[in-house]
Amino acid sequence: MKRIIYLCTILGLTLLLLPHKTSAAELVTNGGFETGNFTGWTVINNNGSWKNWAIGTTGQTTNDGGYVPVPTTMTVQQGTRVAYNGITGNSNSPYLLYQDITIPVGNFVRMTWIDRYQMNYTEFCTTGCGTATYAVEILNTSNVLLQTLYTVNTLTNTNTNTGYVNHTADLTAYQGQTIRIRFRAVVTVTLQGPGQLEIDAVSVQTLQPTAANVSVGGRVLNAEGSGIARALVTMTDSAGNSRTSSTNSFGYYQFADVPAGETYILTVSNKKYLFTDSPRVLNIQNDVADLDFIASP
Repeated sequence: MKRIIYLCTILGLTLLLLPHKTSAAELVTNGGFETGNFTGWTVINNNGSWKNWAIGTTGQTTNDGGYVPVPTTMTVQQGTRVAYNGITGNSNSPYLLYQDITIPVGNFVRMTWIDRYQMNYTEFCTTGCGTATYAVEILNTSNVLLQTLYTVNTLTNTNTNTGYVNHTADLTAYQGQTIRIRFRAVVTVTLQGPGQLEIDAVSVQTLQPTAANVSVGGRVLNAEGSGIARALVTMTDSAGNSRTSSTNSFGYYQFADVPAGETYILTVSNKKYLFTDSPRVLNIQNDVADLDFIASP
């Protein structure tokens, strides 16, 4: 597979720029709440809260009144802890859990999280109960809403249990910005239970370049396109260290275990041929399998 993106000429030498290998860098602090607290997060509780934000473990529940069919006990999906609250309280007074992060420029950015939302109106309130809402939102640091990633509503005299849901969202559009990731639960009518919201495994990752060892190879050909045997290809790094590879009977050569992320000069020589495309300067970031040299007619 061809790995070269484009070619340009600098001082008569050909510069080949190759795509980066990438690795994920985490931007969220304490996204799994494994510290046992809300380090890295800002927490705001409903001013008439039934169950404040807390850190829970498998087997816990906000259902201390035996309401059916929800809420049911927690089963932590990743790690050993989860953040949760009871959803209900005074009208229009939200539970908020948020964290500000700065998105770097130049890479794909992905957010993932796990949640479960449960709300029971049939056992506790059958008329005039308003609406309970859970939403995952992106805001700026002035609390201006930029995007709603996910939302669930429970209406009067209904029950909701989403089950555990794994979410993915693309945040690449916010490169170069500081944004606020916010989880919000609110009721429109004052109500005391029973609900349960669980949040876990919150992650925002940006793909960044990373170095790795790769291979570089190709063919040495004559003007008619036939392989040239026993041609010597030399690769020299920026520190002046050189390696050589001799072509086989079909003109193929290869350098294995080449440190990526560095710049190299490649030259080719053979007693019978001259090569106008030698030397070449390469910044290598990935495997190269088709770096060919062609002899002059």
